[in-house]
Amino acid sequence: MGKTIDISKAERPTRYLQDGSMGPQEESLAFRAQFPPDANKYGWLQREVLFPQRTADVNPNKSEVTDWAAMTEHIKEYAKSLGADDVGIADMNEDFTFTDRDPLPHTRVIAFAMNMKYDSMADIGQASQTEVHRVYFKMLDVSVQLARYIGGFGYQATGHPNQGEYAHVPFAYLAGLGELGKHGSLISPKLGSSIRLGLVSTDMPLVVDGPQDYGIDDMCTRCTVCTRFCPADAISPEKKVIKGVERFYVDTNACRPLFQHLWGCKICLMVCPFNGRGVFKEQYRVVAKDIAVAKEKHGYLKILAQRTPGAETNKILSEYL
Repeated sequence: MGKTIDISKAERPTRYLQDGSMGPQEESLAFRAQFPPDANKYGWLQREVLFPQRTADVNPNKSEVTDWAAMTEHIKEYAKSLGADDVGIADMNEDFTFTDRDPLPHTRVIAFAMNMKYDSMADIGQASQTEVHRVYFKMLDVSVQLARYIGGFGYQATGHPNQGEYAHVPFAYLAGLGELGKHGSLISPKLGSSIRLGLVSTDMPLVVDGPQDYGIDDMCTRCTVCTRFCPADAISPEKKVIKGVERFYVDTNACRPLFQHLWGCKICLMVCPFNGRGVFKEQYRVVAKDIAVAKEKHGYLKILAQRTPGAETNKILSEYL
């Protein structure tokens, strides 16, 4: 299985994100006030339409399955047919239940990744905020449909958005979708960093993929791009023990002001060189040239201020130059 993170002393995580924002309620409300109409639409659909449907009805006539490996592949392919770009299976680990939620009586977690439009994300701005919420909506839609499909086989299943019971990044790692990057998000060997993650937990006994060593951890240890280009200097160059796990660390208190004012920021995700190895190879070439010209965070913010549409966005970016 290769080198993996030691989670034997993991402690349950505390939820930092609420409704796509960081921090107390007043900050969250101020953040959401910036959303363009489409982002608000997607948020409403998640909260009011999809979230109440996330736990599937269970068919009382349970299907008899003799080949669980084949069923596992079938479930993965079905998730991809709904819109997932990559899918893996993890063992349930209640240590990755948020402290404000109770664990569910499930034994497996289906984790999936979905691409975000790289061009929209790389320019920050309001368009990037709309894209994030479009993908959040689509991911919860996939989760709900997948959970209901599993319920049709006679097994329990629940979809998990950010407000769900389980932390997305640990389960995506445990499902083999990628490794934790220095910027605190999952890096996929297939998709890079321009992704969002979704989960469906179930008592269907699917075959577990488990965590994988893709060489990403070693690369992140040597790479300094996201640390150099983070406007808030929030990314630690060294690992720390957080909640019982030694891992890369992002100072969320330092990150929060820029996250609030730069449309969710995302600079660290977009400059990550692993985007140049995955499906966004061609789009990343533009960012790679910007990185070479900018050399550091202030130069990169100047480029974004010149390129990103919208006087308000340019004003906000200029405040951090």
